This record gives sequence, structure tokens and C-alpha cells, in this order.
Amino acid sequence: MTGDTNFIRVQPANVRDNDESCPQQLALMTHPAVTRETAVPRRSRLRTTSSLNALRAVLDLIEFDHLPPDAALARWRDSAGHRCHPGLAAWTAEAVRNYLIAAETIDAASGMAENPAFEPVTRDWARRRTVRNGDVPLVHEETVMGRRHAGPEIRELRLIRTSSVANRARDEAEIALAAGVLADARPVLGSSRGKPYVLGRPAPVRRVRIVEIGCADGSHNVLFDDSPQAARDKYRRDAEKRVHAVSAGGEYRPGNNCGRCVVVDLCPAVPVRPGLLGISAPAGTRRSWSISTGRAYRICPARSHFADLFLPRDRQTENSGAPTRGNAVHAFIEERHRRTPAQACRSDEAPTTREGWRAGTHSVTGFEARLGIQMIGDHALVCPLGRLHENADILPERYVVAYDPSADVVVIAKTDLVYRAADSWVLRETKTTARSLNDGDLLDRIPQLALGLVLSAEGVLPGGRGGCRVELERLTSTGPVVSVLDATDPELVERARRIVTAYAEQWREDELFPTRPGKECKGCGFVRWCPDAPKGAAP
Repeated sequence: MTGDTNFIRVQPANVRDNDESCPQQLALMTHPAVTRETAVPRRSRLRTTSSLNALRAVLDLIEFDHLPPDAALARWRDSAGHRCHPGLAAWTAEAVRNYLIAAETIDAASGMAENPAFEPVTRDWARRRTVRNGDVPLVHEETVMGRRHAGPEIRELRLIRTSSVANRARDEAEIALAAGVLADARPVLGSSRGKPYVLGRPAPVRRVRIVEIGCADGSHNVLFDDSPQAARDKYRRDAEKRVHAVSAGGEYRPGNNCGRCVVVDLCPAVPVRPGLLGISAPAGTRRSWSISTGRAYRICPARSHFADLFLPRDRQTENSGAPTRGNAVHAFIEERHRRTPAQACRSDEAPTTREGWRAGTHSVTGFEARLGIQMIGDHALVCPLGRLHENADILPERYVVAYDPSADVVVIAKTDLVYRAADSWVLRETKTTARSLNDGDLLDRIPQLALGLVLSAEGVLPGGRGGCRVELERLTSTGPVVSVLDATDPELVERARRIVTAYAEQWREDELFPTRPGKECKGCGFVRWCPDAPKGAAP
């Protein structure tokens, strides 16, 4: 990496409180003048990479070109052409309607509905401050993303969210940074890559407002509505330290965001393993893949694409009955595996309210609640922490990331538990099932195991190449069963490679992501946006 590290630009999304964010990735995002020494050629074959980009394009046509909503949608669809997935088009149309309904309500509540001088603003807003790092002056810019509106002495920012905001938690640092920018906002007159903005003169303002709109249902919240001085005070109280911490960087933390990192191939915390997936693809079309992606794609290519677009999904449809019980059991066990110092799980720690209990965000009742209690008790019989020292290496819910340059794919796996027993490392995956066991081919039925073997063989997991064995813990209605897979068995590893390749190969080449209507539509959380969903499948 090379460039000017004394130029910093931060926006509200950079300072959100998220334990899974990578500090180094965030720091890179806040240093626009720092780039890689060797450029990577890029040409996107995806229809789109962001559902919000589509919504912004349509709202621009409505607010700035003064097109009616239907005409704006039609023009956007014509310009997008074949790159627009029908599911994305369906969501965008619904999102536009919900946004406009919420905007009318917001204008009426704020007293702006009858004010013709209150109107959308085309130019971005930013402010610049000079901050010193010892004797070195830093060019420090802060900007906001969202729909901008202004009138006589009022400045309003509308943050658009894909899903409902009815129960969305507030992030005070994000709100505070946005409020601080609005208090001293200047219009962005011009910009060039890696250079500070050309800023216009500030306009007087007496009132600063920030609202958020959930485009799945038109829900909205007023996040801030006060004077510029109150906004500056909130910035100093809730955002300033976070802004400096984010721009300073920190550890490398591989995780879900690695797929969107432009320098993941240079990251010292992400192993580079050519041929890991057993496929090849043209350079410059980087994608991220996980077993969840592969399984969703096999069920329906459109489903995996909708997940990549972060379209709103009906979790209640997806997680009913047995899946919810499995998630609740998993969350309950995870919580105990995270204890410090490490402790073995005990059967008497299982929930005692047999007719209903909750773990994490998952609630179960009735038969599933009782079966879940039994499974938690059974896990205590085979919990690996029971035979480990309290200071042993225990890594619950660990993200494991590798980059395959041959496929130009970032492979992301979230493992249930990685631990070290004596001198050996172990990856344990835990599954729940109410049915009687039918071993069959474990790798075919549970592809996470196949990927685990491949990652172990490639030295991505702790222990070096083949140095991490793979275990499967199954919690069933008749008791727990633990199976051990040898990551040094060449025939087993080769079969695992074939399975992983089969899951990734067709997905990697797909540019259209067609729908695949069938019985699986009943449990699909994206059916609302699917153009080919069976009649009556949508909620």
C-alpha cells in the first residue's frame, strides 16, 4: 500500500458499533489517498452489488428530474437492462413506494409539508477540520450518505435502510457523526480520487434533523432534531473518540466483510491458497463464497443472489419449527463456550422452563422447547471443554477466511468451535436432528465437513496442513453422537475437494441467478420479491 496517510475521510457507516468489523479494513476505508501499489483489473459481471444503489438511482430521477414514480422506475429498468434481476426490480418498486409514503409523513410531522423552499439537495455534504497528530497536520474530512433535504435554516438527512426500522437499535456514534456534519455542512463542489473535496461556502442553519426510513415497510424514526450546537456537542460526546479510533486502525480481523475488501489478497491474516475451490475464473470478478451460499444456490440461484444483495427477508418463514430449535440450541451452547475462564457445559445448566425458553434471538415453545432442553443436556456429555485445561486455546464461532486467486473467490467459513486438545487442533461442527441417524455419506449431507477437511489440508486452520482434525457432533432425539474425520487421509480429503468444487463451480460462473420454483419456496424468506413464486407462497 502507498499514499498519503495524513488525509482522512470518515462517514457515519465507518463508526458503527460492530464487533465483527475489521479495524484495518475500516482504517483503509477512511484513508482515500492510500491505494495498492499494483492495481487489480476489475470488470463486474454481476447484475448489481447493492440493492440501495438501485433505490438511490430511482429516487434521484424522482427528486431531481421530477419524474413520477412509475416513470422513474421504468427509466431505471430500461437503463439497467439485463443487469437488473427481476427480484431486485420488485424490491426497488416496493421500496420506492414505501420511502415516498414515509417521506410524506415525515414532512407533515416536521412542518415542512407546506414549505415549498424545503427541497431535495443534489450536492453531497461534508465538513473539513484540521487535526494535528503531534507536529503533523491531518486533513480530516467528514461526510454523510443519504437523501439530503434543506430549507430556510434547516438541514435534514434521511438515512435509507433496506429492512424495517420499527425495532432497529440506535447507534449513537453513527448518529452523532452525521449530526456533526450537518451542523457545519458545506456543499461538495467537486472531487477527484484520493484528493480532498472542493467545498463550497456553508449556509446558515438553525435546525438539524436526521431520520431513518425502513424501505421494506415505510417505518421511520427521528434520530436527531435539535440545534447545530447540540449536534456539535453530541459529536464530541458520542463520536469523536470513535472517529479517531477507526482511522487509527488496529488488528486484522477476518470475517464476513472480507469479501468486500479491495486488498483481501494482500492481508496477512487471510491465507492465499490457489486452487482451493478447484475452479478457475477470469481475474477482476472477485466474489465471496461460503457453504451457506453454495447450499442456497443449489436450492435456488436467485435465493443466494438476493442474500448477497441484502434484500429484506422473512426470518420467521425461514426459521420455524426444527430450524428455530436448532438455532436456539446452537446459541445456548455458544454462550457457554464463550465463558472466561473456559468451563465445560453441564446438564444442569439447561433451561428449566420446559414449555418455552429463549437463547440469543431465538425462542422455542412446546415440543421443540422440550427436545432442545434434552439436546443441551446431551451436549454436556460430549462437550470437548470437559477434558481441556481452563487456559486451553478455545475459539468458539471463529471466522476462517482464505483467498483463492485461481477462482478469484474469498472463501468464508464460520466454524462452530476450534480448540486445541494436548498438541492437536480440532474443528468441531455441531448439528441437531430429531430424526434417527442415517450415516450415509457425511460429507455429502453436511458439506461444512467437506470444507473443513479442505481448509485443514490447505493449512488454513490452526495446526498446519492436515494438522486440524474434523469432528461432527450430532445431537439427536436418541442421544449425542460424535464422529471423527481424519484430515490426513488423502482419499477422504480428495473426496471432500470434489464436493466443495461441485458446490462452488456452477455458482461461480452464473451471471443470471435464475429462480427455481418448487417446494422449497414455502420456507424461503425472499419469496416476497420472487417473480416466479408459486401462487399463495408470498406472505
